[in-house]
Amino acid sequence: MTTRNKPIYFEQLHYQQRRIFNFIKRFMDRYSYGPTMREIMTGLDISSTSVVYYHVNRLVETGFLEKGHGISRGLRIPDHYFEPPASVSVPMLDEIITNFSERVPCYGRRHEIPTEWLRGRAADDVYALRVNTHLMYDAMVNDGDVVVLRRQSRLNDGEIGIIMLPAKKETRIRRLKYEGEWVCLEPLMSVMQPLRCRQDEIQIVGKVLGLMRQF
Repeated sequence: MTTRNKPIYFEQLHYQQRRIFNFIKRFMDRYSYGPTMREIMTGLDISSTSVVYYHVNRLVETGFLEKGHGISRGLRIPDHYFEPPASVSVPMLDEIITNFSERVPCYGRRHEIPTEWLRGRAADDVYALRVNTHLMYDAMVNDGDVVVLRRQSRLNDGEIGIIMLPAKKETRIRRLKYEGEWVCLEPLMSVMQPLRCRQDEIQIVGKVLGLMRQF
């Protein structure tokens, strides 16, 4: 956003450059790629593409635009000009999926979760799960609560995840502590007793990112 080491602020740009910048930003928000020069000319009712070229080049010089050479749709706005959305939509599950070779389709019911829960990672393997069992009371999770999880089959020591106990046909939310071939499933409520199992006696379904509850 500088030219000859002198800062240029958005308000200091030529009004036509501000119009073009805002047009490209709206276009990228909608299509995820940049417009052509002719699309800018038509969309803003500018007299010619040469005028568009002049102002676009000025925006590139000042750092408000980036331009890929030899690419018809090479215009893009640097990422720092886009504010991340406060929430993101993820698939809503009614039951735990244990087949890790298949992805949940992106269509169907969805749920809004805080973007910050992704911790900078893509939402491809993040899901919302509506709890419909009392077996998670030891994690202070009630029927109807929504647990947000990232589907994965391994947890690091001390992480909280959704754990299946096939022999007991139970599902729990527990903190994992590894002890060699054994694992300790620690409840989130101190009044409950931890459960010690062999690692081959449990199935990790995913890492818990957060809990959403309506009162």
